[in-house]
Amino acid sequence: MLHDTVAAVSTPHGKGGIAVIRISGEDTAAVLGKCFHTSGPSPAEHPRRACYGSVVRDGEVIDTCIATYFSPRASFTGEASAEISCHGGTAVTAAVLEAVFRAGARPAQAGEFTRRAFLSGKLSLTQAQAVGLLIDADTDSRRRLAAGALQGTLKKKTEGICARLTTLLASLYATIDYPEEDLAEQSPAELSAGLCAIAEELRALLATYRTGSAVADGVCTVICGAPNCGKSSLYNRILGKDRAIVTDIAGTTRDVLWDTADFGGITLRLADTAGLREGGETTDPVEKIGVERSRENMDAAELLFLVLDGTRPLTRQEAQLLEALSRRKDTVKIAVVNKADLFPVPKLNMDQVHAAVDAAVVLSAKTGAGMDRLEGAVAALYQTRDRSYAALPLIWDARHKATLEEGISLLDAAAGALDAGEPADGACTLAEEALAQLALLDGRGVSEEIVGEIFARFCVGK
Repeated sequence: MLHDTVAAVSTPHGKGGIAVIRISGEDTAAVLGKCFHTSGPSPAEHPRRACYGSVVRDGEVIDTCIATYFSPRASFTGEASAEISCHGGTAVTAAVLEAVFRAGARPAQAGEFTRRAFLSGKLSLTQAQAVGLLIDADTDSRRRLAAGALQGTLKKKTEGICARLTTLLASLYATIDYPEEDLAEQSPAELSAGLCAIAEELRALLATYRTGSAVADGVCTVICGAPNCGKSSLYNRILGKDRAIVTDIAGTTRDVLWDTADFGGITLRLADTAGLREGGETTDPVEKIGVERSRENMDAAELLFLVLDGTRPLTRQEAQLLEALSRRKDTVKIAVVNKADLFPVPKLNMDQVHAAVDAAVVLSAKTGAGMDRLEGAVAALYQTRDRSYAALPLIWDARHKATLEEGISLLDAAAGALDAGEPADGACTLAEEALAQLALLDGRGVSEEIVGEIFARFCVGK
């Protein structure tokens, strides 16, 4: 646990109605007493009560402020802490912070307040990570994911699994220590079944990574297709703004456009690309570069929206592209049959389309009709439809994924050892290692290097 007292501005830099300076550490009351002169009750003597007064530096009144003191039990960090709310001008905020430093606090590092909350046991590591994700959330899906994780759903899930695994280990210990007295509550077959059941529960949790990472990190999504099929119209429709130029002239889009969108319950890192011409040929050197970049981005895409013009049959190039996409197993593929406002029934071979992709949607990017079906297809493929992030545990971080994979492997090996009739010592060692892996999810046993890396991503003041 850190014992010095730190301070930082916890509100965004710039002009505003108020700014909040946060203080935390053993000497918070002393620091506050030196720089804050109350006009009434003392904040330290009246915890969690907003007290009016002035911040003073070298005898000069800097600003009239509100100060609130929190005891360790009631604070975010688990330490004595305080918040000073002053006027939000940049100069006055800097002057108040300087007064706090002169009173004995040092500048807080990035994420130091949340790190202290983790070290004091106020938050698990996954909850602390959720705080950072919540601050950085730029879509509603990211906000909901972070808010759910902050409520401790993953923490409660892993704690329950660890408790059951500890019970199984107790029986294994009894088998090892008293092999002839039959003191174990469960037979080797029952212990193996219990380990397998826990491993299956972990596999179900691991399966949520696709959804969690799609929300937290976003999915590299590329809109591709022939010129003039409506790619840019779809791009604008998903973003909800006119980001790409749309004309009837083939080849209008020359370069790759990128933006972020909350769509289907996940975060799309969305790219609009230049049209792929028949044979890949174009006489325009600029457009040719755009087509090459389109293909490069298609190769790197995690999710592809292949836009097809439903007013005509598939071209040879589109048929070849569908065939190539059908062989890609590491990419989610959705065919978007566009221009539904111009036809009652698509003129292309829908069976051929369905056979090559994960989903196909008929819509009109121009009018917006059918966009709900495309959003529903994305939600179904990434399992975000009707998902309650507050109620269901979900992992989103690569560290979580690696930890679960290792835990599952160890439990499978332990169960296999028991099934093979091997000595219980080996199975016990493997199960103990699995328990240690699961403890890493909440930060127990995590190295200082990893903890430092996680909190270094936070902003100063949180």
